[in-house]
Amino acid sequence: MFSQIRVAAVRVSLGLTLIAGAACQQKPSAETQGRIAELTKVANERDRLLAEMSANARMMSEISADLAKVRIPARKLRLSNESPLGAARDSAVQKIKYITARVRESEQKLSQSEQRIRELTTLSEGLRDTLQATINNYRSVVDEQKATIIALTDQVAQLTDTVNLLKEQNNTVYYIIGTKDELLQKGIVVQTGGSRFPLLFSKVGQTVVPARELDPSAFTKINKRAVTEIPLPEADKTYKIASRQDLDGLATPPTDGGKVVGSLKIANPDKFWLTSRFLIVIRG
Repeated sequence: MFSQIRVAAVRVSLGLTLIAGAACQQKPSAETQGRIAELTKVANERDRLLAEMSANARMMSEISADLAKVRIPARKLRLSNESPLGAARDSAVQKIKYITARVRESEQKLSQSEQRIRELTTLSEGLRDTLQATINNYRSVVDEQKATIIALTDQVAQLTDTVNLLKEQNNTVYYIIGTKDELLQKGIVVQTGGSRFPLLFSKVGQTVVPARELDPSAFTKINKRAVTEIPLPEADKTYKIASRQDLDGLATPPTDGGKVVGSLKIANPDKFWLTSRFLIVIRG
């Protein structure tokens, strides 16, 4: 397409050269001077349009290259770790915003070039048609780029849904408070170890530990980011944490075998809930 524009440009330049040469041999007439001025104007307008077309071509090529870089591999949509997935989503959003702005800019430049072609009455029909055909081709490229941006935006929306779901899953934790007998009856805890003595129906020295399988529906569900203090039902009673929480995550870590009174104030949720999403608190 640019080769056709250049051919038309050469023709204009050749005409201008021939007239200028003739003018050097004799004093140019008013008609000749007018013709020279007209051809000079055409040449200047042509050069300006060619420069615009070249700039438009470079810009759209750069946009296409940027779009190729922002493509999101399908494997990232299946990541189970929230942080890399969230970073991929945020990076893609910023790139798409930047590229969208450049596509809009290229559309504006094409419209400006098209308007200038219509306004230039000194252009030959052949050059005008060639320039308009080039503009039309560029518009097709822009339409393809916009379709790619829509597809990428859909992928980002999918990433956003996945990130939000992972955040909810990662921030959801459970707790239950009750007496040892209540928790044993519900199958929340079991007793292990201990020794059996004659005349005694139960073992002595057994340890209460969480059951291997825990039913989330038996617990109270909370968001560990939103709930950082869990009140204990009876402030004057002593409670013990039977689950495998990291007690260093509490505002005041208990020193007496995990026994707490009043409430559980969690200073570092990530640390406290890291080892178990199920908090089991035994009263008494």
